Amino acid sequence: MSEVDLFVDEPVTGWPWGQETGDVETKLNEALVSSLIAGPVEGHRDVDAALALLELVDNELRAYGTDSSQQLSEKQIAMALRALKAVSARVGVEIKIPFSNFGTFRSYWTRKGASGPGGWGARRAIVHELLTPAFEVLEQLALRPRHSPLPAQSLKDLKDPAAILEQLQRIQRAVVQDDPALAIGSAKELIESTAKVVLIERGEVVDGKADIQALIKKAQELLLLHPSQATVGPDGSDAVKKILGGATSIAVGVAELRNRGWGTGHGAAGRRVGLRPRHAHLAVNAAVTWCQLMLDTLQDPDAPWSQAQPKP
Repeated sequence: MSEVDLFVDEPVTGWPWGQETGDVETKLNEALVSSLIAGPVEGHRDVDAALALLELVDNELRAYGTDSSQQLSEKQIAMALRALKAVSARVGVEIKIPFSNFGTFRSYWTRKGASGPGGWGARRAIVHELLTPAFEVLEQLALRPRHSPLPAQSLKDLKDPAAILEQLQRIQRAVVQDDPALAIGSAKELIESTAKVVLIERGEVVDGKADIQALIKKAQELLLLHPSQATVGPDGSDAVKKILGGATSIAVGVAELRNRGWGTGHGAAGRRVGLRPRHAHLAVNAAVTWCQLMLDTLQDPDAPWSQAQPKP
């Protein structure tokens, strides 16, 4: 998606009878912009939509501040600003713009001392200062593959994947913002949410007082994935049991890493010295490994836990 995709050509009708004149007028596609506010639009990446909206807002604010040659109305620029903030937030980028339309932009530049005929340069500088950081982050983000760490196949049959999706979004936001502590905290919460989803899907009541180690153990037991359980086929082999033991250990390890102050969720006593992106990648990849194992097993009709269920 580019800025031009945000506009649509509409036929011009003559007055007074309303016949089409053969001319067209280019207008903001308000239906598309409203859809972007509500959620992702099929066929377009949010990051590309955010960049398109940012280009539009940048051009319109510069035009208004320079010589009032903007194309959009007050209502339309307000809609575009709302869409920009909403779409950018979905890809983990917070854009802070201290006004909501052309009129409040004028009030803002007046407070900044950029009024008067000769103030157009200062007004353009204001727009540059506000929007350039967003351009830099979004342009870098557009070059990265934007996909969930968990494949859609692992989530498609869940009754309610909302909690898992929320943690995946937080992980993506942490990666974009280069925030290892947030990534580690969100990785731990992804494990916890996945364990609870497994319990609910299996008809169990979630104990609100259970710690994460208990949740991990219970979820694995319900799916016959705990290394202490006897199963048939490859799941019961010594090799798979060693891997399952390792999976349990990495899930617990992620939780311990967060609980010892390296991740968000507990207030740190001081600066997290030495915490690097590689630690975030370690925690996130470990959490995703465990979660995908659980969710794929939950949805596998040939998994030992499923075969052990009474047949209708």
